Amino acid sequence: MIVPRNKAKQPDPLMSLPTEDDLERDPAAALASLPTEDDLPYSDECPMDSPWHRAAMNQLIDSIEQHWFGRKDFFVGGDMFVYFSPEHVFNKDFRGPDFFVVLNTNHDKPRKSWISWREKGKLPTVIVELASESTVHVDRGEKKRLYAEEFGTREYFIYDPATHTAEGWRLNDVGVYEPLNVDPSGRIASHSLGMWIGPWKGTFQANRDTWPRFFTPSGDLVLTFAEAEKLRSTAEKKKADAEKKKADTEKKKADAATKRADAAEAELARVRAELEALKQSKRTK
Repeated sequence: MIVPRNKAKQPDPLMSLPTEDDLERDPAAALASLPTEDDLPYSDECPMDSPWHRAAMNQLIDSIEQHWFGRKDFFVGGDMFVYFSPEHVFNKDFRGPDFFVVLNTNHDKPRKSWISWREKGKLPTVIVELASESTVHVDRGEKKRLYAEEFGTREYFIYDPATHTAEGWRLNDVGVYEPLNVDPSGRIASHSLGMWIGPWKGTFQANRDTWPRFFTPSGDLVLTFAEAEKLRSTAEKKKADAEKKKADTEKKKADAATKRADAAEAELARVRAELEALKQSKRTK
């Protein structure tokens, strides 16, 4: 292959990692020399399984950001690499969950990927994988084990668009995932998020389908920014329409009152004129 001038192949940062001997000899120096998010890959440049998967991920992220707008103690991401252990980086072992939330962290810190050793050891609190025919076995097998044993992720959910169903697990006191109950509507409670997750049939970005969505404990849909804005705009329009209707009613009442007053005044003027005419006729007799 001919390398274009001034475009020499960049070195692989994973090839210059400290060795395990380095970690044993001087752990602090070895960890300090680990690559940053600018050095590590943050995308495999492979598209998600389908446009539905991409839209579903964006919808979940957007709804969390909207629902917790103003909070600065969480991070929500999707389809970005999660580096969970310096030791595993040696083997290029990292994951890119479809959707994840980390609680008790800095919301506004810019990130290309999630690197646990640069996040005080924090890893995703909640993960949602959007299954496909090619990934569902990995989602229920290898990833489930990894998220329990290596990540320590409190809650793990899988949503299968083929069946429009969600399943979930919560980590128990001994680090084992226990299955979560699904209610009659297909929803599962997430204690960590204080929400429920389940199927929702509706329109997102002009596409009508069945999507995984979050719900409040009272059963209300957790809205995206666009949905919240539409709801706010609709409420403001209804309020403006009600105020206009009230103003129109009051104006009609005022106009009617004015009309009655004008009629009464005209009647009084007519009576006075008749009395005056009667007086005049008596004087002329």
